[in-house]
Amino acid sequence: MKNKKGQLSLGDAPTVVLLVGLIFLVMATFAFIGEKYGNAIDTDNVAGSVTNETGAWLNSTTYTVDTSTLKNFGGLTITSAINTTTNTSIGIGNFSVSGTGFTNATSTIAATGTVWISYTYTSTVETSASNVTGDLQTELGNNTSIAGIILTIALIGIVLTILIGIFVGVRRRTSTI
Repeated sequence: MKNKKGQLSLGDAPTVVLLVGLIFLVMATFAFIGEKYGNAIDTDNVAGSVTNETGAWLNSTTYTVDTSTLKNFGGLTITSAINTTTNTSIGIGNFSVSGTGFTNATSTIAATGTVWISYTYTSTVETSASNVTGDLQTELGNNTSIAGIILTIALIGIVLTILIGIFVGVRRRTSTI
């Protein structure tokens, strides 16, 4: 039998299975480490403040503050509000704060169109290391389906190699008899 470059034989099947298995093991290990410890390298509970955020409103509809998209945003506290139409201060007791925004809490304040709002909050600051970990998680998530396709193709190739080897071996035995 001649050895041809680029072709697998039946004896190569365990090596292919081992290599594909190792690739999956490495991917799973990175995914596990990133999932468990990715947020551990963030800087937690950093206080922040915003002064005179524009475009806010004070009515029965909840206004969501601009910084609410920060990671682990919380602890929203309104420190001041100014009616931009009359340039007057609005008392802090007139707000109802909930999660990432606020609404008009009293009927004594008429619905106000635009408001400059100042507030404090807490959030988590992502470090460079956590950004890298997050990027790795994203890449592993995107490539998992591709790895499944490669594994399926490799296993089908192994099965076909075994079947062809069996049929060729049976044919050689019957032809020599």
